[in-house]
Amino acid sequence: MNSMLKKYLPYAAIIFVIYIFVPFIFYIPALNRFSAVAYYFIFLVTQVVLSAIYCSKHGLDFLFALIAPIIFIPSMLIHNGGFSRIENILLVIIYLVAGIFGLFLGDLAFGEERRKREKKEQEAAEEVLLQAKRRDEEERERMTAQSAARQRAEARRSNTRRQAPQPTRDTDDDFDYDKYTADIDKDLEERVNRLLDDE
Repeated sequence: MNSMLKKYLPYAAIIFVIYIFVPFIFYIPALNRFSAVAYYFIFLVTQVVLSAIYCSKHGLDFLFALIAPIIFIPSMLIHNGGFSRIENILLVIIYLVAGIFGLFLGDLAFGEERRKREKKEQEAAEEVLLQAKRRDEEERERMTAQSAARQRAEARRSNTRRQAPQPTRDTDDDFDYDKYTADIDKDLEERVNRLLDDE
């Protein structure tokens, strides 16, 4: 809604100023006979030209054609006798038709250029979106690679701790420690018995 108001506002302001204030010029007695110039030429040309300009920038928008007829109603009430005159109702319809004609005229004259411009803008926007998507994918791949590298490093550290040498007796040693200690004990026992016998 706000975007529509921003698009319409400059044109509506111009139409308002012309439709409300130009008729005051024809209050001058010397120009009073020429008041029809405002209604059948100035207002009409304003509607056609502004509709064509609007269409060249924003495309066909038939709501725009309603602006001039709506603004003409207060002008008509102030300057031209209101709804009591049938020509005023005809002027409302004429301004509506003039607005639609102006839109088609603008589309015919400037539509191709506008479409090319819109296509370029769309392609530029798509390119920006594509670049952003590529950067996002690259960042995701980088984060995935970092995560995988951290997992591999953690796995290596875990394997290193698991494979550390244990302080166990060498299994390749052929020496029989049990037999050796048993022999020492037996020899010691014999010596003790001999000493006891000698006493």
